[in-house]
Amino acid sequence: MGARYLGTDLSFHELEAHLSASAVLGMGKVAVEGPRLASFEQYRARGFSFPAIYMMGATVHDDVRAGAGTVVLDGAVVVTGSRLGQACIVNTCASVDHDCKLGNDVHVAPGATLSGGVVIGDHCMIGAGATIIQSVQICAGCLIGAGATVTRDITTPGTYVGVPARRIS
Repeated sequence: MGARYLGTDLSFHELEAHLSASAVLGMGKVAVEGPRLASFEQYRARGFSFPAIYMMGATVHDDVRAGAGTVVLDGAVVVTGSRLGQACIVNTCASVDHDCKLGNDVHVAPGATLSGGVVIGDHCMIGAGATIIQSVQICAGCLIGAGATVTRDITTPGTYVGVPARRIS
């Protein structure tokens, strides 16, 4: 039997009536820093726990580790040695190659590719179809635009677009 869906319009008091061993954090507002992670932290403080969820159509190697509340969707691939923080999303057909490390509250959009050894800081959004070249590090608080190619480390938070990616704000 599947779990009952509880919408976001319920108060904590109403949700507590349904408190069980664990819950799944839905998508929420992922393109801006904070709202999804804030909800995750509020519910966790009230006694909810959040397993990492790998959809049946996802490919996730056995040695991959994912934090609480992380979701890997159908068609996504996460391979050897990768580490995913808490409350992350690896969306449909995204690829996280070997030994990548994602901070907390990172969204890898559909079709994005993270080559081997990439490190992504907390609160980042990697846009649809973006490519992050091998061993690149991206600091916390970055938005990488759809289709961008990141070829060098990013050390300043902001929005990056283009090929190669450049900061626009």
